[in-house]
Amino acid sequence: MAKAATFTQGGDAQAISRIATSYYGSYRNMFEVNGWEAPGDKMMTSAPKLIVRNYGSIQRFEELHKPGEFMSPMEAIYSNPPNVWLTSFYGFGPEGWGFLGFTGNEKERDQRRRNFIENSFPGVLVVIYGVKEATSDESQKVIGIIQCSHQIGSAKQFMSPGQWRKKQADLEWKRKWNYGVKAVRAWRVTPESRMDVRAFAPNATATKAWQHIGSRGVKLSRHEALNILKLDLQEVDVYGENPIIGSSPGNAREILAPSKAGPVSQTPFVTRESEGPKHLYILMLRGDTDAFLGKPAGGKLIIKAGFSKSPQTRCDDHNRALPRCAFRWEVLFSGAASRFAPYPTSDHAKAGERAMQKLLCREPAGKSLEGEFFLAESDLIEEAWKKGNQAAKEFTK
Repeated sequence: MAKAATFTQGGDAQAISRIATSYYGSYRNMFEVNGWEAPGDKMMTSAPKLIVRNYGSIQRFEELHKPGEFMSPMEAIYSNPPNVWLTSFYGFGPEGWGFLGFTGNEKERDQRRRNFIENSFPGVLVVIYGVKEATSDESQKVIGIIQCSHQIGSAKQFMSPGQWRKKQADLEWKRKWNYGVKAVRAWRVTPESRMDVRAFAPNATATKAWQHIGSRGVKLSRHEALNILKLDLQEVDVYGENPIIGSSPGNAREILAPSKAGPVSQTPFVTRESEGPKHLYILMLRGDTDAFLGKPAGGKLIIKAGFSKSPQTRCDDHNRALPRCAFRWEVLFSGAASRFAPYPTSDHAKAGERAMQKLLCREPAGKSLEGEFFLAESDLIEEAWKKGNQAAKEFTK
């Protein structure tokens, strides 16, 4: 019996060591990604107990980290060399463009796509930055990441019908990006954490060969690939794949890590905003408030008060839920826009949120519209913003 137990423990230790090295790059990275704490010389001995506590069993931990059809995002980053590339897009909309496209004449397109396939593995991550001609807040900024399979096809196969018609109606775009490699997952970089591509990938962009990078893509070095972990990401829909429900932004280390133990979901992939630094925010609904309410608003504004790792991303999410119409959400106040340091924990931010919402219910200047939504006068909204930040700063457990 003793020999059997020793063998099992030894097998567990080998499996954990293999996963720590091949999947995360080191024990230290594995601990950091999972939020575990232990002295450097105690990581190997502490790991089994922490794994059982967080994943339910060593076996479950192995199942979640075993090689699959696609290389996982963390494996792609930590593999040697990294399975990570860089290219440029005019914007980032994988919900309509579910592929990586290649342009040039017919021979060039085929060669460029073949080069990408031959020099990557299924599950390759492609970091996307905005071309110079993109909007000012996206131009030469890292705006997203897509994970690609090695399934090839035409652009039409991997695009929504609406986006395909729009592409074909443009005389210039009609001839471009028609050779595709299918994407399977995608993440948008939060506006607050976008990096200039030259700082993100100094080696890959050193020659300033922007056209070459955009038409062919280039591989990133280990140091450049690790810069992904400095970003805040939000998983988004990819055309042709299962929809993402309940997706919220979080640090890349947490967003890209495998799911912890728990019941198997019977719905499409779900993500939630991770713990960590948060900003307070107040969103305002722009449009005819009287028409929206169905009754006179008396000059008051419809607002939403809350907290998030990325207020601008939360605002964008609300706008994506609206049809194209005369109403749009805008960020009225946010800690990020005000250049406030984020509050260290969700508890701090919740205290600020409660203070704002309590004040916004004060009649006659304010009124709850249920949940995090309120109808309030401008002066009361400004007062609530100040009180909320004061409460968050003064919060103690």
